[in-house]
Amino acid sequence: MTTRSDAPEQPRSERTSALSMLATFVVAAVVPGASVLVIALVVRAVAAGWGPLLGGAALAATWPLVARAWQEIEGRPPRRLWRLPGWVWLGVAGTLLCLLLFA
Repeated sequence: MTTRSDAPEQPRSERTSALSMLATFVVAAVVPGASVLVIALVVRAVAAGWGPLLGGAALAATWPLVARAWQEIEGRPPRRLWRLPGWVWLGVAGTLLCLLLFA
């Protein structure tokens, strides 16, 4: 059985080391920092009364999945109601549902 230490080590170039350090910094510092910032902004928006609108926007963001599922089930894309796209109606329905549930 051979171990990793038995193999000869390849020297790393300076560019590879710099890219590795940059990737480590992005994963360790920037991603969690941005996540905390987004969570703080969402909490502040909900506390300010924007919760139903955020809920409607979150529901409207699922429109590509809903449209794809509709296409698979019905065999045709969803129809437009009053010439507005479906994500608008999904967002309005989500906002009204959030207003009803949380008001």
